[in-house]
Amino acid sequence: MSVTTLAVALGFTFIHIGSKHFKLRVFTINQFTSFVGGISLAYVFFHLIPTIRTYEHEVMETFHINATNASHVIFGSMLLGIIIFYFLEVALKSTRLKIMRNTQPSTGIFWAHIGSYFLYNFIIGLLLATQQFTSSMTALIYLIAIGLHFLTNDWVLRHHFKALYDTYGLKLLVLGVIAGYLLGANIHVSHLLVGLLEAFVAGGLMLNAIKDELPACRGNGLTSFMVGLSLYSVLLLSI
Repeated sequence: MSVTTLAVALGFTFIHIGSKHFKLRVFTINQFTSFVGGISLAYVFFHLIPTIRTYEHEVMETFHINATNASHVIFGSMLLGIIIFYFLEVALKSTRLKIMRNTQPSTGIFWAHIGSYFLYNFIIGLLLATQQFTSSMTALIYLIAIGLHFLTNDWVLRHHFKALYDTYGLKLLVLGVIAGYLLGANIHVSHLLVGLLEAFVAGGLMLNAIKDELPACRGNGLTSFMVGLSLYSVLLLSI
């Protein structure tokens, strides 16, 4: 457990807790979510995907397969992340329809979402404990990319589930990050598992960026998306 990774874990916790008090004063919701979507996609394509490609050798040695099949395993894990969060999006659309009809969303749907996001946060916390940041700047970049993603998830879940989320969901998501981090800091996590989990997170991050963080391209949404994408891409490529 390093001081830097602990600081990032606490940063994630503060972002979750403070999300209820986050107010947009300069930007519209459309602009902000598009901006975050641009940052998320830049992070996936310029950091996560190049990182998970480095685990191909581990996959080849473990499963005794060639480089092509090793890539299939890694990107299959990414695809699994996309599929799981796509199904969650379908369920969330069902919740939206119930709200539009002035009916209460199913608590089953709520717990399905919170359970999945708890696992997602748990995995991110676990991976955080295995991170070896080369500098404080790389740690800050990681905190910003994932933290803004968490902030957007909080907004979406609170928007749909309201008091139910503030009463139960928020606490569980915070617990997920902390529990994952503490477990990862106290047990040995194989490089192979880290690689597959990072691929899974990349898939979930990509899908969430597209479905939740990128509204219809109208007004300044597209501009905000391109600004977030361009700025974060330049930042990632410069370190």
